[in-house]
Amino acid sequence: MTTERNFNTISPSARVLLLMKALTDIPFARETAALILDPEAFDRLLQQQHSETFLVRVLHFENRYKTIDQSLDILHPTNVLELSSGFSCRGLAMAQYKPVVYLDTDLPESASNKKSLITDLIRIHHVHRKGKLYVHPLNAMDEVQFENALQYFPPGPITIVNEGLLVYLDDEEKRALCTTIRNILKRRGGHWITGDVYLKNPDHEPGNGKQTHEDNKWKEFLAEHNVNDNKFQTYNDAEAFFNSCGFRVVHKAATMHKTLSGLSYFTTPIRNEMVDDWLKYRQTWVLDAE
Repeated sequence: MTTERNFNTISPSARVLLLMKALTDIPFARETAALILDPEAFDRLLQQQHSETFLVRVLHFENRYKTIDQSLDILHPTNVLELSSGFSCRGLAMAQYKPVVYLDTDLPESASNKKSLITDLIRIHHVHRKGKLYVHPLNAMDEVQFENALQYFPPGPITIVNEGLLVYLDDEEKRALCTTIRNILKRRGGHWITGDVYLKNPDHEPGNGKQTHEDNKWKEFLAEHNVNDNKFQTYNDAEAFFNSCGFRVVHKAATMHKTLSGLSYFTTPIRNEMVDDWLKYRQTWVLDAE
């Protein structure tokens, strides 16, 4: 990178995503929201009438989470490093049932809050774990920090996971991150699962057109961080980009139609074709290093 960037301005989006995920059956999402929000705000979240635009976003983020889980189920990894995890508790859910070493990372302030949150969830809900879960501060754009984080893992392949990160990076930053990840995978073996393969969609706002204050604030956040500009033009362009960075696409996850719990909030039945149209601007890919 040519200049130092403050990525902490991105972290508040994790709270907004948590509110959406709390309306789904994503593991620990509702329990996490209940700890972070005051009781009255949490009750309002569950009971209020949400706009169709908001509910489509709920489906979007639920599908993103679950397609990453689907990809993890295919790979059966024993070492997992998640980047920019926010309030996601995938690591806790995975360590609960699988003998995995899971490193949950985010920027220092977020990681510190996450460590306290995980401790509270384990204590309150008596979460027993088959695997090992660590929470560690990591700026994914710092190659030295990235390399130091590997000390948590025993020898063997590593699966690197991210949900939302690339959309906040310009082309140069994406390539720098790709170089770091590829070097690790070439040395250790493993895969990179990214739910962050987004297409530019300036005119695409699914829903009935009735925007709430929350809808508009989310759009302002995306505009402030140039998110649409950082997306790919086509999926062919995305694949060409990863190929140019030394990666091969080995799997593209399908939409998780049957497990989208957010569909229950719609007042009319939603066909799979409608869901596919709403979600066609994002995919989850599994990559390996060539």
